[in-house]
Amino acid sequence: MTMNSSLSTPTLCIRNFKWDDLERLTALMRELNYPTTLAVMKERMEEMESSPLHCTLIAEVNDKVVGEISLRNVVSYANAEPSTQITSIVVDKDYHGQGIGKRLVRNAEEWSKSNGSKLLFLKSGNRVERAPARSFYKHIGFTNVGYLFSKSL
Repeated sequence: MTMNSSLSTPTLCIRNFKWDDLERLTALMRELNYPTTLAVMKERMEEMESSPLHCTLIAEVNDKVVGEISLRNVVSYANAEPSTQITSIVVDKDYHGQGIGKRLVRNAEEWSKSNGSKLLFLKSGNRVERAPARSFYKHIGFTNVGYLFSKSL
């Protein structure tokens, strides 16, 4: 008796955002508890996609969008050299623990370096439900520096 195995290893691809990703990207933002709609995400992406200071990378597994990371180059008085901010990063909860977030960050590092950045940083909320994300950031080499203060206008 011959066994024919049709099992295959999932293929992970990290690539730039395409407009076909918009619906799935909107769903991923909702997973982060960012209240948004398809129309709002379209507006945001139009603005970001027209700027060379922004980059959105998509993680695909077997042609299904399962994650994203959004980047923004920052120049400030505080840092003599340009830096890159991760403005969002999310991996579909069904794909956690598979190295996808780590690969997204690795690709973000490459994009940042190619754009002259010497520092990659992000902001993370201190809500209890964000604890796993903060642990992940520390696990892949980020350090916690300072506090974030904000004021609604």
